Amino acid sequence: MNKKLLIIVFLSVFAVVFALWFLVFPTFLDLVKDQPDQSKVFEVKSKINGIDYYVKYHDSTQLDIKKGIDSIFNAVDACVNLTNKNSVLYRFNHAPLDSCVDIDGAFLDLFFNADEVYECTDSAFDPSVYTLSRVWGFGPEGTSEIDNLYLTISDQAIRDSMILNYVDSVSMELEGHTGFNKITIGGDVLNTGKIDGLEQVNWACKTDTLLQVDFSAVVKGYIADKIYDYLFYKKKIRNFMISVGGQIVTEGGKPDGSPWVVEVANLFNKKGNTTFQLKDEFSTMAIRDNYSSTRKIGKEIISQTFDPRKYLPVDNGMRTVIVFGQEGTKAEAFATALMVMGPDEARDFVEVNPMETIEAYFLYEDDKGKIVSYVSPGLADIMNKK
Repeated sequence: MNKKLLIIVFLSVFAVVFALWFLVFPTFLDLVKDQPDQSKVFEVKSKINGIDYYVKYHDSTQLDIKKGIDSIFNAVDACVNLTNKNSVLYRFNHAPLDSCVDIDGAFLDLFFNADEVYECTDSAFDPSVYTLSRVWGFGPEGTSEIDNLYLTISDQAIRDSMILNYVDSVSMELEGHTGFNKITIGGDVLNTGKIDGLEQVNWACKTDTLLQVDFSAVVKGYIADKIYDYLFYKKKIRNFMISVGGQIVTEGGKPDGSPWVVEVANLFNKKGNTTFQLKDEFSTMAIRDNYSSTRKIGKEIISQTFDPRKYLPVDNGMRTVIVFGQEGTKAEAFATALMVMGPDEARDFVEVNPMETIEAYFLYEDDKGKIVSYVSPGLADIMNKK
């Protein structure tokens, strides 16, 4: 067989195969497309360092994620624990005057996120309010300091009045000793650890020994964000829902393609479940209330949420705030800020704030004592979509 005949045969065979490919391949694509999602749904539930977490994800194999998640919790706790003398935050809070403390990557992340919301909300969110909340009996020491005041006064009503006057007075004296803007960050300001073989060093400084910080109002959202990074970038999982102490971060959706749904049970004075879909730019949800953690002094019910601008516990009618956004850390911080603002200021902030894309749902008590709900315009649009 000569070369010319070989070329003709080769071209003829190629043409037949090419034609069959175009006839068969679309059908093959259709078969693949029509196959149901074979991935299975897996769940991981646990409690670590006093925080409950829950992760639901679907994937073709059951990847081991619990060990990695627990390591995230432990790393963050090593930074923010308020009673562990070896934690970064404890060393910062108890640092002597005009001193600086070496900090880790978690402190950097939390600081910059908190500082951004602090500036954006005109200090309605301020982690240094911890200095104030401890005066009112909240914090690692509990209520022992207040409970031990004026023990020789036998008339309980008089004693309660004296305690309230005392904490009010001390709170006012703290003016000038709080403020997140009083903290200075220095060093490489990238991250801790080694980059290109060089050790990265960062530090935090304060000029007021009374100023102390508590990141508990953002730490659950932050942990959820770190778990998100772990699942999405390291484990390559593309559909999951994370709940850390009630703060939610999601990616993708359910195996059938529908969005993740979160049901919040028994919101303040509201029976039954309130349902929200998490998707698109509103894939995170943070919830804050001012009635689940309180203490009582006489007839006064004291909320654990404090207004850093008034140096007093929040008492503005707000009962529950739920914020939807794209990052768990910021969503949780904004939920606290809106609680501090009160209904009118919070409504205006959500609807006209040009700096952040957030939506909100909150319950508050109006002037007549009636519980009223607010749904921001963007969230109403999402909730109405079928």
